[in-house]
Amino acid sequence: MTPISKLSLFRILKNRKILKIIFAVSLAVFLSACVCRAEGKAPLFARALPENAQTEGSQSADSPSEDSPNEDSPNENLPPEDAESKDAPLEPALRRERKIGRKAVEVIEQNLELISDPARLAHLSMIMDKLTPHLGRKIPYEVRIVRMDAPNAFCLPGGFIFFTSGMLDLLHSDAEIAAIMAHEMIHVDRSHGMKMAAKANKINLAALAVILASGGALAPTVLAQVTQVAVNSSYSIEFEKEADSMGLDVLIAAGYPPAAMVTVMEGFMHQEMKQPIREYGIYMDHPDSIERVQSMGKKLKERNIALERKHPLHLLRTSLRKEGEKARLLVDGVEVWEGANTPPALELLQRAQKILDEDFQMETAPYDLRLEDTGTVLRLKNNTLARAPLPDGMQDLPTLRENLLRALARAQKQHPTAKYFEY
Repeated sequence: MTPISKLSLFRILKNRKILKIIFAVSLAVFLSACVCRAEGKAPLFARALPENAQTEGSQSADSPSEDSPNEDSPNENLPPEDAESKDAPLEPALRRERKIGRKAVEVIEQNLELISDPARLAHLSMIMDKLTPHLGRKIPYEVRIVRMDAPNAFCLPGGFIFFTSGMLDLLHSDAEIAAIMAHEMIHVDRSHGMKMAAKANKINLAALAVILASGGALAPTVLAQVTQVAVNSSYSIEFEKEADSMGLDVLIAAGYPPAAMVTVMEGFMHQEMKQPIREYGIYMDHPDSIERVQSMGKKLKERNIALERKHPLHLLRTSLRKEGEKARLLVDGVEVWEGANTPPALELLQRAQKILDEDFQMETAPYDLRLEDTGTVLRLKNNTLARAPLPDGMQDLPTLRENLLRALARAQKQHPTAKYFEY
């Protein structure tokens, strides 16, 4: 068995709640195995084992007899959610993963406070349901919210997704929630946690299943490893990159702004700079987060997808307000242009609003917003935002440009980690 790295061990010991969960899972599985053996029952994770999967320490007494109902039997007493999924009966391997995940869920729910908010859970489920059809395996995912200030999210084997309330408070939009969720779902879809535990113990997945099925001395340790990988996000950099890349594919297929995969990474980097003692879930073990952000930016560029951060960040949002004799164009609630509440002025404000919605991005450079023809034309990239002469009572074009640049600076200040002009 490969020992846990010093860095991972330090992080586990520092986070008492995570340590408590891992210890409780290990203890619960061990005690369950002891009780089952004393009562002559099969251990919690017992199943029919392939003949070629026997390993040292597994005994024939641990394997079910020919008369015992095996996991694939339609008469097996499984909970309804394990007996079948919404679309098709679950495959045996997935049933095993669900059993492993459910035991960890039980322990987490016993040791951490869950938030039972139907509206919030329904909202998360709606996002989850949009992502699920674009994943490889038909896993009946479930989502829960843990009351915890530390921002984190993880998905246990079998499809049990957890968000902390601190994570949800940190995210800006459904797109960013979907980015985190897609990343975590890929870890389960690709069995990353199971593969990490198998690699740590220098065995293959079949042998790992034997250990968990046997309920022997190694079962609590291995289950704790699987739980630790998910909860503490101790995946290898290769698995993290795979979750980034495939998660991006899922995000795009589900119709969410792909820039969300970049903005969440940048947001965690910024929070970590402000509060380095706090740990940020899916990125906390990897000092190469900058490389991962750059990789995401390059992937979008290769696909000819513009990196437009304002949508997942909910920034640079325009609105039009009419108050008495005045009409005002606002960006993020701050006035940028004012005119009379007359048809000519309103038409000009509405036209400017439409162009800003399409082309005024977090990545806009100051030189993209320029005055031409001796200050009589204001252009945003290749579009004419406004042109003199203006209707009576309208603020001039230099004032509009200056106000837009201030709005851009305010928005970028709210998301300062981004390298807006690099990719």
